[in-house]
Amino acid sequence: MSNELETQIEDDLFKDKVSNFFKKNKILVVVLASILIVLPISIQVFFFYNEKKQEQFLSKYIEAEILLDNNDIKGIQILNTIREEGNDTIKLLAMNKLAEYFINNNQKNKALEILNNTDVFNNSMFIELSEIKKVILNFDSINENEILNLTKIKKNKDNFKLLKTKLLYDYYIKSNQLEKAKQIQRNFK
Repeated sequence: MSNELETQIEDDLFKDKVSNFFKKNKILVVVLASILIVLPISIQVFFFYNEKKQEQFLSKYIEAEILLDNNDIKGIQILNTIREEGNDTIKLLAMNKLAEYFINNNQKNKALEILNNTDVFNNSMFIELSEIKKVILNFDSINENEILNLTKIKKNKDNFKLLKTKLLYDYYIKSNQLEKAKQIQRNFK
């Protein structure tokens, strides 16, 4: 009987402690509960909104491609907007499409201008690829120091070693430096 009485007293004490805690910290408990309910919902809404926004950019990119294929200048405006506002992936797609369009329309300077704005990306592979495109676009007027700087082959981290070596080889052949071309060819084998 004394065990039952002790258990009942302990239960009543615990209930009183809980009740006093809620009375003293009523605002804190309500705020904490609200945060626990509202925060996950807010995060889901944020991700949903972000995903929809990226879908819109992709849709605009496809629209711009179609417009450019039909020689509509509005496609360039759309790509420029995407290039400034989209995520990194869609920005890369837009920059490459713009550069391709300008190259195909014999506007090499505009293509080079677009390729020179690649420093906003942290993607080293894209930056290397842009450098290679610059070399190809300037191949007729490039000098030896420029091509050596642009085609520097980095140890262990060069994604386009073969392509850079081929460009350097072709440059030496074009400039009639056959001994250097043979040296590049021997070093690569």
